[in-house]
Amino acid sequence: MGAVKLIDLDHLDMYICGDPALRDEILTIFEEQAERWSELFDPGQTDEGWRNAAHALKGASRGIGAWEVGDLCEEAESLIGEQQGKAEKRAALLVSLRTKLNATVAEARRLRDQLS
Repeated sequence: MGAVKLIDLDHLDMYICGDPALRDEILTIFEEQAERWSELFDPGQTDEGWRNAAHALKGASRGIGAWEVGDLCEEAESLIGEQQGKAEKRAALLVSLRTKLNATVAEARRLRDQLS
């Protein structure tokens, strides 16, 4: 079984129908969203702010088929309310999320460069 792809190009193609300019635009929007929302993640943030950042980034990620980032964001969405060790759980999740997100953004850039 091969490695999981950071971006599911078959999924992305459902939206772009083979249009490389549209693909590049969508990948660029994803990069911008990833940067904007990842900056808002902070383990001590309010539940509303944390959930909003996680939800928005989940949608952007799943829109391009970045399933692993989307799954980490879904997990982040659950880290709200009264939970023992919530800040520590958020901090640990952010390490994984930022690592995967950085790799996915790099892959989006690579795809734009390679496929253009």
